[in-house]
Amino acid sequence: MVKHQQPQKEREKSRARRERTAEVPAGFTKGKKKQIRLKMNVSTSTAGVRRRTARGNLDEEENAATLNLGPEFDIHQIGHDGEVSDLIALNLSEARILIRSALKMRKKVMTPNGEFKDTADVDMDDLDDDDGNDEDNNEIAKAAIAVGANEVLKKTLDYLSAFSRFRDTETVAAVEALLKAPENSDLHPFEVAQLGSLACDDVDEAKTLIPSLANKKSDDELKTILNQLSRLETPY
Repeated sequence: MVKHQQPQKEREKSRARRERTAEVPAGFTKGKKKQIRLKMNVSTSTAGVRRRTARGNLDEEENAATLNLGPEFDIHQIGHDGEVSDLIALNLSEARILIRSALKMRKKVMTPNGEFKDTADVDMDDLDDDDGNDEDNNEIAKAAIAVGANEVLKKTLDYLSAFSRFRDTETVAAVEALLKAPENSDLHPFEVAQLGSLACDDVDEAKTLIPSLANKKSDDELKTILNQLSRLETPY
């Protein structure tokens, strides 16, 4: 009696069925096999999403020349409460004055043992006064509550004191008015903050350090802004 050989396609199907059966432990029902198969598919799908996200991030690499600066610098910011607000970017001078004012206020309202006074008993009139004297940075930094934060704050204040171009609130306000005037409404808050922080000597330096300005301001317009900022700068 001659045995008929099994066609090649049938042999491959039979082998595949045996392999699938071997992968599932004995005693598993058909429903459990289906669950295993489903879990495998979900896992593979998730990995695929992760890979696609990684490639997408490469395409969205931060680039100051095109103002692609990441979500932290989006014009419209969404707060933790879900409210939408405009982006606020500070230059170094603004950051220095705000930090010093906040720490001075904390120092005034705190008792020596770390408790807070009633603010009705505290004179707040001179919190914004700044005579340009930064020798008290260490004393102001002691107003921090967190252990070890004093040294960090002192270094931050020392840095801001060294590189802030404008020393008092009146000058800082004048700089803000200049850079946010109607003729400069095309400037991004990041560009405004950079112009207020960087002491650019000429137009070429400004365009090198803030490349996005090249598409917004002519050389004459940018030169006018730089000259006005230079006149406002506090001499050392």
